[in-house]
Amino acid sequence: MMQKWLKPLWQGATLCWLLMVPALALAGQAVDGGDELIAQGIALREQGDLQKSIDLLSSVSKLAVSPGGQLRARGELGISLLQAHRHEESEGLLRSAYGSSTGVERAHFAVYLGNLALIRKRSEEARGYYQEALDLAPEAIEIQFSVRLNLLRMAPEAEKLAQLLLLSQQTEQVGGPPGPLARFHLNLGEQARLLGTPGLFLAYRHLDRARELSRQQGNPALAVEALDALAQLYEDHHRDQDALILTQQAIEQAHSLAPGAVARLLIDLEWRQARLLRARGREAPALAAYQRAVSHLESVRQDIPIEYEDGRSSFQATLEPIYLGYTDLLLRQLDKQPAEVQAAQLPKVLNALEWIRQAELQDFLGDRCALEAAQGSDPERVPSGTAVLYPVILPDRIELLLQTSNGIHRQTTAIAGATLRATAQTLADALRNGLEDYLEPARQLNDWLLKPFADIFAAQHIDSLVLVPEGALRLVPMAALHDGQQFVIEKYAVSMVTGMTMTHTGVPVGQMAASLVVGLSEPGPVVEKHSRLLSEQIQQADVAEKDRRGRGLARTVELRSMRLLRSATPSNQPSSRQIEDLRTSLTLPGVKEEIEALRSILHGNTLLDAQFTVDQLRQQAESGDYRIVHIASHGVFGGNAETSFILAYDDLITMNGLQSLLKAAKLQSTPIELLSLSACETAEGNDRAPLGISGAAIKARARSVLGTLWPVADEVAKALMKSFYGGIANTRLSKTEALRRAQLEWLRHPDWSHPFYWAPFIIIGNWL
Repeated sequence: MMQKWLKPLWQGATLCWLLMVPALALAGQAVDGGDELIAQGIALREQGDLQKSIDLLSSVSKLAVSPGGQLRARGELGISLLQAHRHEESEGLLRSAYGSSTGVERAHFAVYLGNLALIRKRSEEARGYYQEALDLAPEAIEIQFSVRLNLLRMAPEAEKLAQLLLLSQQTEQVGGPPGPLARFHLNLGEQARLLGTPGLFLAYRHLDRARELSRQQGNPALAVEALDALAQLYEDHHRDQDALILTQQAIEQAHSLAPGAVARLLIDLEWRQARLLRARGREAPALAAYQRAVSHLESVRQDIPIEYEDGRSSFQATLEPIYLGYTDLLLRQLDKQPAEVQAAQLPKVLNALEWIRQAELQDFLGDRCALEAAQGSDPERVPSGTAVLYPVILPDRIELLLQTSNGIHRQTTAIAGATLRATAQTLADALRNGLEDYLEPARQLNDWLLKPFADIFAAQHIDSLVLVPEGALRLVPMAALHDGQQFVIEKYAVSMVTGMTMTHTGVPVGQMAASLVVGLSEPGPVVEKHSRLLSEQIQQADVAEKDRRGRGLARTVELRSMRLLRSATPSNQPSSRQIEDLRTSLTLPGVKEEIEALRSILHGNTLLDAQFTVDQLRQQAESGDYRIVHIASHGVFGGNAETSFILAYDDLITMNGLQSLLKAAKLQSTPIELLSLSACETAEGNDRAPLGISGAAIKARARSVLGTLWPVADEVAKALMKSFYGGIANTRLSKTEALRRAQLEWLRHPDWSHPFYWAPFIIIGNWL
């Protein structure tokens, strides 16, 4: 079920939902002439119109006549910001209001500070605020019930039903205004619903009571939420017809609400209606419902938090399922249309796929605004000689969309999505470890993904293939696919993009030789500062390697990898011997030779070892106008931006740190053309980890990035980088053609022909 985000509803955001009740209790307290405006700001928040609430309360906080009025306005502004998931902005306002209040009002703000602590996974801090609220306001029934419901969310699963029953009995004995009671019943019902069958009776009783009370109050928004909750309860228990009727009633009533709240309510409702209609075989109206859900989603997408209060990813829980469901059904409906109609509708499919990829990269980076610097191109404009492939992995089939300068072409492969993912994972494992049984999965993937377009490739003289991958396909370098006679790299220059709308497709202008080349062969103080983290990274990877030791080429050569290192168990206070052992393990002896070789080719500035500090990198970025930034140092890309970093001599460079270091004015006006990461590695088996390579390019404002999908042989990396940059600087080849020729040198070498050696190097982004 879709998570509610902006309006603090009961679906996974129970804490904020509940605490609107004490806000209502305080709304009538006179402070000064601005009290009416404060009440309006609270009411706007109640209606789900958070931006208007924030704007109004922000103004009132500056205009309030008395200190008390200003304090309260700022506190309520903090609550609205919290519910809009603007946590940093809300915290200071809430703490100020909490620190200057007493009694019930202090309890009111304590509850919201408890919510904020819980969102940040600080359970004990949250309990402290909640307990204080209970102690400060023993007679404030709304606060008492709100806090107890919040504490219930923190209770062990085995205790929740008993606690729910107790709260249910207490709620039935309490009178009061219909609005607050309706919200209590709604929250109780939702918590009971999440318990499944054991909580079914309680869930229905409280959700139905919430619907009745919302009608008595004359609160249409609350009535819609109650209908929505009941509809979800029925869908959970396979009462699809009842769920559909309730959903349609809620949709009708939602259209009478204020515009600021409608979209946020209708996304979930239209999505459920689409699911239910499709389950009943009514695909045409289901598609229309999906289209409406997508339209509503687009209108508020920038306001959706990256992560919901319960820790779930909004991309995985909401955005991807809606967009993918819409895409799936749209393609099915196109099968029934004539060719000219299909051709006219396929751009809609590409747009939906681009939306999915944008949302996923935002999710990885943890920032909805992270892509503002990515100046992409129109996905419908592809240079001649280039083909852009979008695989769409669906449960029952694989849809393939190929964009060329002649338009969009579509093929369907009748293979289950799970089968394709398993095959991709098998190939990725074989390549990463240098196993010999890679040809069969390499041929199979080639047959599924590329063979259907062989005639188009030939007719349009395609020489560059660009893959827009999803899931497990990110782990597989397209260069290593095989048609039974040749590798793909022997016929085409290949690259990946996260999405065409995030990829600048212009031809580089001017010389590419202005460069900054940095490397770390022997780490310095970074080891002392982050010994525990670095040891943990090595240990985690070592566990994954235990069952592979003795298999494949990965054990026969010196790799640029943290995963093959050995380290003592991490400790809070490692000994000097442990630190030195760790430092020795992290040396990269080939980096010095690599830096020297590139210095003679690129004629740029270099930073090696002790010169490669965070401050020195910043100073170089501010003083130069670089087209190429090459970093040869250990780095790890994990499942999100927080678990991704690059080692400098004195500290770690995180994703946000990279953005900060490379934000010089010169680089803003003339973006980096190529960011190279020749010793970084992606977390094994994590199909989101390659997004870290894309994310590094976004954060560095680079148009393309060269990275590696698995740890590379030190000898190969040194020589391949030299050949690659020679192709760019001396013969003015495109980035992908220069990489292709460098890879072919190793493919044609009898001792290094296995794709384990040459295939991990990939270009992501601009391929020209």
